[in-house]
Amino acid sequence: MKISDLNKGVLCILVGSCFVLAAVFTESEVDGLLWGLAGGALGPGIGWIIKHFYWSAPKNKKRYSEIKEQEDISLHDELNEKLRDKSGRIAYNIIFFLICISEVTFSIIGKAGMIINHKTIVWYLFGLLIIQIAIDKVVYYQLRKKY
Repeated sequence: MKISDLNKGVLCILVGSCFVLAAVFTESEVDGLLWGLAGGALGPGIGWIIKHFYWSAPKNKKRYSEIKEQEDISLHDELNEKLRDKSGRIAYNIIFFLICISEVTFSIIGKAGMIINHKTIVWYLFGLLIIQIAIDKVVYYQLRKKY
């Protein structure tokens, strides 16, 4: 394992801890955001540190090098690169279209006075992000089967 993974983990934990301290010692309307950022930094940080120590253990080094070799082969395979590019373009175009439709829809709903709480829009955009990731994976695997 690279030492940079450990460094990223430690940095994320430090940033997450700062957000936790800010959320604990302040009383403001952004406390929920601070807690969310804390969780968003602490989770991956702890994961990177655990991953680093797990794969750095002497009993796992050989298996890690085999996995890394397969990853490198798969990552640099020309067909996989083409398919990842194509699936990314297709996912981008679909989400771009959905966002355009969403802007018009939210404008109409907003003018009609039907949106009172902005959290609806935030959750909707979060859903779009998840949909984009899912579409990218599904399209990639479908293209992989085709070729």
